[in-house]
Amino acid sequence: MSQPKKKAGSVGQPAGLPIAATLGEEKTAMNEKKISTPNAAASLSEAPAFDPEAYLAQLVAEGVPQATAEKIVADKQASERELAALKSAAPTRRTRVTPVKPAKQIDPATGLPVKASREKPIKAVFDYRYDELPERIRDLIETHLAIESADAKSAGTLGFMTRALALATLPHRRVNDFRFIRQNGDFTLTMMTAHPEGLPYGTLPRLLLTWVCTEAVQTKERVLNLGDNLADYLTELGLHATGGKRGDITRLKHAMTTLFASVISAQYDGRNSWALSNVLLADKVEWWRPQDHHEAGTWQSRLQLSEPFFRECLEHPLPIDTRAMRGLRRSPLALDIYVWLTHRMSYLSKRTMIPWVLLKGQFGASYAHGDQGLLDFKRAFLRELKNVLVVYPEARLADDKNGLVLYPSPTHVLPAQRLRHSQPKLF
Repeated sequence: MSQPKKKAGSVGQPAGLPIAATLGEEKTAMNEKKISTPNAAASLSEAPAFDPEAYLAQLVAEGVPQATAEKIVADKQASERELAALKSAAPTRRTRVTPVKPAKQIDPATGLPVKASREKPIKAVFDYRYDELPERIRDLIETHLAIESADAKSAGTLGFMTRALALATLPHRRVNDFRFIRQNGDFTLTMMTAHPEGLPYGTLPRLLLTWVCTEAVQTKERVLNLGDNLADYLTELGLHATGGKRGDITRLKHAMTTLFASVISAQYDGRNSWALSNVLLADKVEWWRPQDHHEAGTWQSRLQLSEPFFRECLEHPLPIDTRAMRGLRRSPLALDIYVWLTHRMSYLSKRTMIPWVLLKGQFGASYAHGDQGLLDFKRAFLRELKNVLVVYPEARLADDKNGLVLYPSPTHVLPAQRLRHSQPKLF
C-alpha cells in the first residue's frame, strides 16, 4: 500500500498529528519563548550577551520546529542589532551631583536662621588716580591725621552738642516758610520764627550751636562771652573775617539773628513718655558795636542762654571733636551725619538697620516725595557719609537695599561717663 501524501504546510509535522495540534505547539513554544527571553525592562548593563546558537538549540529542544526556531532567532538578532545601534547613538548618561548646601547660620539672639546678606560695607574710598585731589578731600585727610595723632581731650578740641539737636536737625537750605518740622521715629523737632529773614539754615547755625553748647558745658555759665571783636569769634569757629554778600561775617550775622529768634519745640510720643516745650535758645544777645582805639577791649559782646536750653546743654551733652566739625563744615548734611552717628554709636549694642524712608524723614525733609526723591536722598546721604568716614573710620556701616545697617562701633569721642539711654527729658 502506498504512503499517504503529506498536506501542504505540514513540512516537519510528525505523522498522525493534526494541524491544529502542531499550531498549538508552536503557540505554546512562542509563550515559552517569551518567558525564556531576557527581560527587556532590565538595565542594559545587566543584560547578558545574546548567543544565537544557544538560543536556537534551546528552542528546538523545547519542541519548536527548526524553521520556526530559525526565524525566531533571526528576528531576535535583528532586534539586538537595532538595540545596540540605539545604545551607541544615545548620549552618555552623566551622573548628577547634588551640591552640598552650607549649614544655615543661626542668630543666637533670636534663634532664627540668618538670611543671606545683601549688604555692601561702606568705606571711605576715593579714586583720584587720574584727577587732582579736591581741596575738600585734602582737608578731610589732614583732619583724619590730626585726630589720629591726638584725641580730642589731649588736643583741646573736645566739643559738645545737645542731644536733642542731634536727634533731629536744622534745615539744609533756605525754607520758604516760618515753620520747619523734622522727625526721627517718635521724636519730632519743630522750629518756628517770626523773623523777617526766616529760619536758620546751612552750616553756620550748626557750627554756632556747637560753640554755644561747648561754652555752656565748659564754663557752666548761662552768659557767654563772644569775644572782644568779631574777628576773634570768627577764628573760634574756624571762619574768616570776610565781608560782602557771601562773606563769613554776613553769613554769621544771619545765622545768629535767625537762630536766636527761633522757637524750638521738642516732642516725644513714646509708650510711657510725652514731652512738649517751646523755648528760645537765648534770652538776650549783646552785639558788637563800633569801638575807638582807646575803647578797644573795654566792652565784650555777650549771649545769655535761656534757662531751659542751658539746662539741656548741661544735662544731656553729646561729646564731639570740633576738628571733625571744621573739616566737614562745607556740608550741613555731613555735619548732621557726624553728630548723629557719634551719638548713635555711643549706645548701640547690636546690629541695627534703619530704613531709608525713616532716614529721609530725619535728614532729608527738603527732598521730594516718592521713589525718585528717596533715591536722590540716598545718593546724597551715602556720598556725604563717605566723607564723614574719613574723619570717623571706626564706624562700621553697610548699605542694604532697604536701609542703612549699623554695627556696634567705638563712638568718635568717648564720653566722660556712660550716659543713661532711657528716654531723656527734653528741655
